[in-house]
Amino acid sequence: MQMLRDFFFYALYSSAVLVYGIGLNRAVLMSKKPRFLIWDCIKMLIAVSSSVSLSYLVVSKCLCNVGLAELYPFVAVLIFSAISVFIEAIVRITAKISMAEYTVSMLSILLSLNESLSLSQCVLKACFCIIGFYLCIPLFFAIRKRVELSSPSQDFKNLSLVFISIAILMLLLLTVNVSWLNPQIFSEVNN
Repeated sequence: MQMLRDFFFYALYSSAVLVYGIGLNRAVLMSKKPRFLIWDCIKMLIAVSSSVSLSYLVVSKCLCNVGLAELYPFVAVLIFSAISVFIEAIVRITAKISMAEYTVSMLSILLSLNESLSLSQCVLKACFCIIGFYLCIPLFFAIRKRVELSSPSQDFKNLSLVFISIAILMLLLLTVNVSWLNPQIFSEVNN
């Protein structure tokens, strides 16, 4: 049940794209031609889950023991870079396509390392952030097509109307009370 709550909280309501802005511009650009989304999502999930698990283990077992926990972003960047290059090479050799994406993955790793207490929470939150990113792309594609069909004036031919629509969507999402998705926060505060 907790995993389902985390999925709804990190992938849908508190989406890393809509709330934190992680990859918002990239998601809008990817919505122009949404091709290879499933392959890209699988590649990113594998890279992020393996990177975040290794980063969590290195930080919790090595850096915290020596009092250098503040260096966890540097360690996470090094580990993710090595794993991402390896997975990118395998994908290029086998599928003949390039799927390099760095910022969304790295920021999701840092977010999950900051907001988790265990290895399983860390991996799940990172994966839910990536899934939330890829769930936003079809939504942005629909918003983009709707704006194009409305034939806006020349001043709005760029992506400004798309970003305004996304901002309104973000405001609507944040006005809903979803405290029931995170009941453990209220139980920890009351104790």
